[in-house]
Amino acid sequence: MSVKLIVFSMLAILVMAAVAYYQQRDIPEDLAPPLKGETLNGNLIDLKHMTTHGPVLIYFWGSWCPYCRIVSPKISELAREYQVLSVAMQSGDEGVVKEYMLQHNLKFPTINDPMGSISGQWGIKVTPTMIIVGSNGQIAWVTTGATSKLGLKLRMELTD
Repeated sequence: MSVKLIVFSMLAILVMAAVAYYQQRDIPEDLAPPLKGETLNGNLIDLKHMTTHGPVLIYFWGSWCPYCRIVSPKISELAREYQVLSVAMQSGDEGVVKEYMLQHNLKFPTINDPMGSISGQWGIKVTPTMIIVGSNGQIAWVTTGATSKLGLKLRMELTD
């Protein structure tokens, strides 16, 4: 491998890490904030209660987000095996979000956040953002942008 390629690779990794840090700067790093609400299906949901049954993947997304169109089907698949709670950020009223999810065959519990108040409390700046909260209520992992199903699955498995 040439020295130029090694230097370029190291700089690229450094830039990606800096961008991720900047995007995640306001997300809590320890105890997860409260997250309660009614899903689009009318079920009451409470993150604190969910974590008593194991780790929870919280998925902040928007119907307007191009990367979310890639990530959302992966989250839908993961929701068959793991606890998933999603927050639809500034994606319209409940009817619009339900229709979007139906059209894209997305099947995960979703709380609508039309004004961005929930995402604001969590410090979310970009979509998609995935946060894994362990059974102790601690934030274990934060990922922004496109990611793989395998990567998320491994993080879920590594979280108590």
